[in-house]
Amino acid sequence: MELLELAATLPGLWSSMAKNRSPIGSSFRHGLPTQLHTPGGGSMTSYEARTRLYDSAELLDGFNRNDPMGFTKTRDFFIFRQFVQDGLSTPTSNDVRQQQAAHDAGISGALASYLKKARPLVGIMGGHRLNRDDPAYKMVADLAQRLTQEGFLVATGGGPGAMEAAHLGATFVNADESDLKKALQVLCRHSELPRLTHSLFNDDGSIKPSLIEDLQKANSWFTAALDAREFCPSTQGESLAIPTWRYGQEPTTPLATAYAKYFQNSIREEALVAKSKTGIIYARGGGGTIREIFQDAEENYYAEKPSDFTPMIFFDPDKYWQHNTEFDPPGSAKRHGVKIDGVITEMFRLARAPRDDTEVCLEKVRFTIDFDEIITLLKSQIPWAQANLTLMLEGRSAELPAASWNR
Repeated sequence: MELLELAATLPGLWSSMAKNRSPIGSSFRHGLPTQLHTPGGGSMTSYEARTRLYDSAELLDGFNRNDPMGFTKTRDFFIFRQFVQDGLSTPTSNDVRQQQAAHDAGISGALASYLKKARPLVGIMGGHRLNRDDPAYKMVADLAQRLTQEGFLVATGGGPGAMEAAHLGATFVNADESDLKKALQVLCRHSELPRLTHSLFNDDGSIKPSLIEDLQKANSWFTAALDAREFCPSTQGESLAIPTWRYGQEPTTPLATAYAKYFQNSIREEALVAKSKTGIIYARGGGGTIREIFQDAEENYYAEKPSDFTPMIFFDPDKYWQHNTEFDPPGSAKRHGVKIDGVITEMFRLARAPRDDTEVCLEKVRFTIDFDEIITLLKSQIPWAQANLTLMLEGRSAELPAASWNR
């Protein structure tokens, strides 16, 4: 059967699956998974409660690299498909809401257990539209590799673009420069991920025929990451991805070693920003990255003392965060940017003036691409970061500095 015919078949299957809440599995019927088994041989329902984080093998269960639609046959994509059918982040069914909440609560518990044993965590935030052949992509990968070599745990939102670049660098922590170069060459064969939205499906859950070609291109883009991973030495570097099924139309990077994947994006964002106590690095990005910047800025705005102020590092070779977008006369962007340096500085001047620690805190806000400068700043934060993270992970958040609660 041709793919276009395949995507349009079985109009009643999706609603039947939603009604019966069937276990997900490795058998497929006309392109829609009816049951997906775990790597250990068990099965799961869409919103099963979790006691541990995911790994890439579990999320990729069902993937066939010879299938041009391979990533749409994975457990990861099946759960996304069910999530969309159930109403995304605002399901109408109370039963579904409770199941999603139980799942996300379990992920939060598993993440806390994981971080208790982890190295100092540094977040790398950045846009999903950063192409693999952009020099900024390689620079993020190089920085993440250096951070991992220096003993930090890199965490991202687990998506494409700058996030994937960070996991690439962490993965290749023990590799020669030539191995990373080969991996980048493979990735650049499919440098750009097609623009996809969650509106991939018909009402019956089948994939819209008009989007088959874009999904095939996305599958080629995804498969290139798996191919690139083959150049990594046997000892893969550790990294943490914190993605969400809210953006499940985009393949989750297969390059992380642990995945705290959530249904609710708001909980995921809080986990990503709040846990990155050692510091956060901001590569170029759009609306999502800007939201994370100001979420982080709010935490720092109310920091009781300079040691609680988390480093914010704005990292881009083209100084993306220090100039506004420049447009051609027809209105096309010729140089992208979001000038944020002024507003961030003035925000903290306002916040810190009553405490008379403005300059000390502003020392932790850097616009730089100097690796040594970044490493030195992050290492200086480790003692306070680990102490505050321990309080949070042990459920003793009330003992955190009181100003953090002053909203």
